[in-house]
Amino acid sequence: MVLLWRTLALWLLLPALAQLHTVAPGETLFSIARRYGTTVEELARLNGLKDPNRIQAGQVLRVRPFEEIPLLKGRLFLGPAFPGRALALAVEGYAGGEAHFQGVRYPLWPLGERLLGLLAVGALAEPGAHPLRLHLEEEVVEVMVRVQPLSYPKETLALSPSLKALLQDPTLKAERAKVVAACPKEGPLLLERPFLPPVEGARVTSPFGVRRRYGDLFTSYHEGLDFAAPLSTPVRAVAEGVVVLSERLRVRGEAVLLAHGGGLCTGYWHLSERKVRVGERVRAGQVLGLLGSTGLSTGPHLHLEARLQGVPIDPAPFFQALPWP
Repeated sequence: MVLLWRTLALWLLLPALAQLHTVAPGETLFSIARRYGTTVEELARLNGLKDPNRIQAGQVLRVRPFEEIPLLKGRLFLGPAFPGRALALAVEGYAGGEAHFQGVRYPLWPLGERLLGLLAVGALAEPGAHPLRLHLEEEVVEVMVRVQPLSYPKETLALSPSLKALLQDPTLKAERAKVVAACPKEGPLLLERPFLPPVEGARVTSPFGVRRRYGDLFTSYHEGLDFAAPLSTPVRAVAEGVVVLSERLRVRGEAVLLAHGGGLCTGYWHLSERKVRVGERVRAGQVLGLLGSTGLSTGPHLHLEARLQGVPIDPAPFFQALPWP
């Protein structure tokens, strides 16, 4: 735990360092964008690149356009915002507070001389300015968050009669509410390092945010990452956490939910078998269960989900780097 706090303190007390990246041999602007949870277009704009395909090893790039905003007693560091992504912020000069964004309350927790916050930008959020309200001690501050455009692919799923009937089941909303309610809303985020792979050697078959047409029923978006692998492949925790749900659900099948603090939880759906119980503290990389195809599933895969205060966010950037400014 001491190492965790020291590591985070170093990143957070030196925000300028997190804005620079030295290009390594073999890296592309696309791979760098994925690592830092941004886009090729944004990196090209930040660095004045006329040809995004021409970067060189050793070249230093600005990778995170953190905005520094003066406050009455201190400063706000605000990270980049994209639909479906986590938005990190840090506040200096205040002992306590909370943030309100897109109708959701987010606690701010202290680390050293800063308050930290991790917010969710809705996957369907329109590009443009969105108000962020900060309650800092007796001061109320409102700033505008510029949500940048991010395109998602589209797909149509063919449904069997049984899956179509399941999607029309009136208990689906109750299942979602149960998953959201199981994740604690308070406490500091306890991430020491980026996420570990949940399935060794698996490939992502469906990314987060894909706009899906479910037969002739309705259109929604994919709330997680799908990893394809053989049946009974071990499924592992992406980070340290506490098991807050472990049971069979109608849509999610054999399901495990881990709480990582700060209102962040990861869900592991469609397992064939569960290996952990509610209340158990697990380490990063520990086996939670075996990959399966239970619940609303068309084949063997793991659906990995991340929710922040109940709002689905893309887990992919967490495999590359933590989001703090």
